[in-house]
Amino acid sequence: MHSRLTQYTKPLAGIAAVTMLSACSSDLTGGNTHMVQLSFTTNATIGAAANRVSGIAPNGISADLVVGQDDELVIQKVQLVFGKIELDRTGDADCVAEDESGDDHPDEGEECEEVIRNPLLVDVPLDDALHPVINVPLPAGTFRELEARLRPARVTATDFNAANPNLVGKSVRVEGMFKGTPFVFTSSVNSKLEMEFDPPLVIDETTKNATVAIDVRKWFLNSSNAVIDPTTGSQSSNQSQIENNIRRSFHAFEDDDERGEDHHEGHHGDGNDDGDH
Repeated sequence: MHSRLTQYTKPLAGIAAVTMLSACSSDLTGGNTHMVQLSFTTNATIGAAANRVSGIAPNGISADLVVGQDDELVIQKVQLVFGKIELDRTGDADCVAEDESGDDHPDEGEECEEVIRNPLLVDVPLDDALHPVINVPLPAGTFRELEARLRPARVTATDFNAANPNLVGKSVRVEGMFKGTPFVFTSSVNSKLEMEFDPPLVIDETTKNATVAIDVRKWFLNSSNAVIDPTTGSQSSNQSQIENNIRRSFHAFEDDDERGEDHHEGHHGDGNDDGDH
């Protein structure tokens, strides 16, 4: 059994910040847990058709992502709703699966360690910098995957839905401009995200941070790197392409230096930054 205490705090850097106390009671009292920060960034490999960050937003934090050969797409705000996040020790467990009723499995087994279970809203930073989202006490050990369930908040999450009416029934919301015209793209995609740690995430007294990088720039690109008009996202073929792009855009890695860049150093890495990935 897990004992959970969720404390909502004021947003940090425009991101909904949550301190999660979620671990086995024996671990919490036995001093076998370590506070680990989970951060998000849009810093990822940038292709020729998705090429720059432009303009600081009024809050001084988030910039706009400019996409396309002719800068036709400007992404100004991205919101994601996660129903559950877990760490997988083996990489083979199904930690965020749902049963036939749509509910989470009540007992995922010893291979899984809960990070969050309640709906978590992430206002994704668009400035390519690293932004902390949650801090959670986690047990010492080695984990091979971060699993997340991207899905709309359940109807029973009344407080969350009341606080976020634009996201009721939605797991993805994007605001921006396409060829100078404002748009809002939404999706109710319900998807299990599996992010392999390579090398594995090792949690001990020296572990400080794990980072999730999201390649938002590729969400609205087709197979030819041409920009998909977000206003046509409700068309079945475009909706499927965009949602598949979203599913493939997540990458997680240990990032104790909080650089937001995966240099494949892993735990006790050599710390050299040679620019190779």
